[in-house]
Amino acid sequence: MPTQISLLVYKGVPVDFSKYRHTALHALYSDGQYDWLHAVGAHPFFKFQKDTENPISEPPIAWIPVCTVPDSVTREKIICACACTPVRNGNSDRDWNCQNWVGEALTELVKIGCLTKEERGVAIGKMVEIILEAELEDVVNLCHATTWETSTTKFLQRLQ
Repeated sequence: MPTQISLLVYKGVPVDFSKYRHTALHALYSDGQYDWLHAVGAHPFFKFQKDTENPISEPPIAWIPVCTVPDSVTREKIICACACTPVRNGNSDRDWNCQNWVGEALTELVKIGCLTKEERGVAIGKMVEIILEAELEDVVNLCHATTWETSTTKFLQRLQ
């Protein structure tokens, strides 16, 4: 069985907003072993992490097949490409997160011949679709504000 790369999307924590959805790459190697490859932490403490077990207590909400890896691309090359993908912790990178890292890691994997630009584009498109299915933060905040405003108005009307 050839090595397979997949992109995983996890439900957002502490709330399921798009910006909190965690993403990771999953490599299933030809010998049956596997790694989770991802950026973990929060600004300014992001770091690359390789796990041999699911690092999240919940299963992913999406498992997106990315590619079948050519035999010429070894496990070591895959791990090295991901480990060498920069994590961004600078002041100008406050909006950067694991979702950006996955896109950049896939670019590094394209460079080593692990997948094509087209496969990367398809995977990123599917990842974005799944991420955008999360609750909309502005809508949730608006609903809470509207509920609070309605409740406050009704309460004040009762006092009159």
